[in-house]
Amino acid sequence: MKPHNIHYDVRFDTPQSHLFELECRIAHPAAEGQRLSLPAWLPGSYLVRDFARHIVSINASSDGQEVELRKVDKSTWVAAPCKHPLVIRYQVYAYDLSVRTAYLDHTRAYFNGSSLFLQVAGQEQEHCSVEIHHPGKAYAGWSIATTLPARKTSSNGFGLYEASDYQALIDYPVEIGTLAIAEFKAMGVPHRLVVSGRHEADLKTIGRDLKKICEHHIRFFGEAPFKRYDFLLYAAADNQYGGLEHSDSTSLICPRSWLPVKHEQHDRQQYQDFLGLCSHEYFHAWHVKRIRPSAFASLDLSREAYTRLLWVFEGFTAYYDTLALVRSGLMSEQEYLAALSKDLTRYLRTPGRQVQALEESSFDTWIKLYKPDENTPNSQISYYLKGSLVALAIDLSLRLKGRSLDDVMLALWDNYKRGVLVDEGSMQGLIRETCGDRLASLFRDCVQGCGDPPLEKLLSKFGIRFIAPKTSDADLARQWLGLQLANDDTRISHVFSGSAAEHAGLAAGDVLVAQDNLKASAKGLKQQLKRGRNQIGLHFFRRDELMTTVIKPRDHALTDATLALDDKRKPAQDQLRQDWLAIS
Repeated sequence: MKPHNIHYDVRFDTPQSHLFELECRIAHPAAEGQRLSLPAWLPGSYLVRDFARHIVSINASSDGQEVELRKVDKSTWVAAPCKHPLVIRYQVYAYDLSVRTAYLDHTRAYFNGSSLFLQVAGQEQEHCSVEIHHPGKAYAGWSIATTLPARKTSSNGFGLYEASDYQALIDYPVEIGTLAIAEFKAMGVPHRLVVSGRHEADLKTIGRDLKKICEHHIRFFGEAPFKRYDFLLYAAADNQYGGLEHSDSTSLICPRSWLPVKHEQHDRQQYQDFLGLCSHEYFHAWHVKRIRPSAFASLDLSREAYTRLLWVFEGFTAYYDTLALVRSGLMSEQEYLAALSKDLTRYLRTPGRQVQALEESSFDTWIKLYKPDENTPNSQISYYLKGSLVALAIDLSLRLKGRSLDDVMLALWDNYKRGVLVDEGSMQGLIRETCGDRLASLFRDCVQGCGDPPLEKLLSKFGIRFIAPKTSDADLARQWLGLQLANDDTRISHVFSGSAAEHAGLAAGDVLVAQDNLKASAKGLKQQLKRGRNQIGLHFFRRDELMTTVIKPRDHALTDATLALDDKRKPAQDQLRQDWLAIS
């Protein structure tokens, strides 16, 4: 087979150094001097991460002679003109457990191509090849899992791979280590669950349940847009969670405690959270990786790509990820209402929903969503959270008129197959074209404005009512003081706008040391609030300065949205709900 013009070698002979050793060989470098760069961000995660900052050393040579390599900006180098093939050698530091970058130690290796592979300017459309070298005898049990097309590999996956172009190359995450694998077919398409990290997961059970989810999504869209699919999962500590979509795979990380173990009782809700994560990223194989905003048609990964449509692409996906569990038989109707209740409560307790519009949240993702601070609850709303609730409102509204959001999703998929992407501001027109209704007030109030979706009214038509439970002890500081303590400690993590805490001069980061001249504790503060104290003297540290204040508790009327089936519902409402949830 003819050699590719661009070839990468990946070595990691000393994993404990956390350094990938890379070589990029360019057979025909640009005559005027070759520009090379690493992306600043990667598709699916809308934050400039500047991957080039992890390059530790870099040099260039040609025909055995050193070539000048000049850095011209934060992530770009230019090699001097040369007549022979150009070789770039560089090291990349990799010690980030997230699904977005790269990781290397003596237990596993993982990378997204955007973290490792230099982009060769002017040759982005060229086919390229990658050879991944085995790290040596000490790692004899290691193997590779990736959907990157193999050209010539060993039984454990080390060897030569290829990609059609640079964008394709960086869309294949690679997991390397001691891997546990479960294989299954969904609608005839081969799938794998690949698990790394310490765990005792019951892969048979997980594989069985993933098969149900995958078959549901394939049936929903009518076809699979890939020939095979991998779930690459790292089983981690309890504080690790995340996922990133790719065209025919996904990278996942979740607490190992969420995974079922043979012959042991497992936490059903946590397992459903894991399955929901898998469902979310799998749905993205259609919705984001293929159906996508026109702003993402030709990505420049050196700078931000702005769109006001992330509420559609992430919000709709967040709506369908859990709904798919119900429709797949992996979540009961009552469990779904409980999950929806949590989302509604979290939404209604976010003051920022009255400040930031949904479209604005999408547009500002680059500077806000991935950079939360102590004022985030007061100034922002997540396009995942509100987007999913607006998707629910759209679906219920359409269902009352005999159509559904399902119809809209299928129209989006049909448009994609005809080469049509999603233009800014086009969703209302698509809904009108597909379902005959513009939903004008819903878009005006809840997408372009800061209004709440009318879910209490809509859900009531499906036999579901809101009930108001009593405030739990965990909510007392929020309800009566308008503040949130970090991990039930005495450090304040958030002070909410217009609250008693704000009026008393408290701020995020303050550490309570005494309350009414007694040592401060979260438990003691809750006890005082239960007793109905009309004011509390507080001593607190702000940085290294001791301060005092008096706070006057008042009811901040926390909103709870607990959903339950209406005892007085009618058969027609049951039918509407069953059609929505596809309950057999």
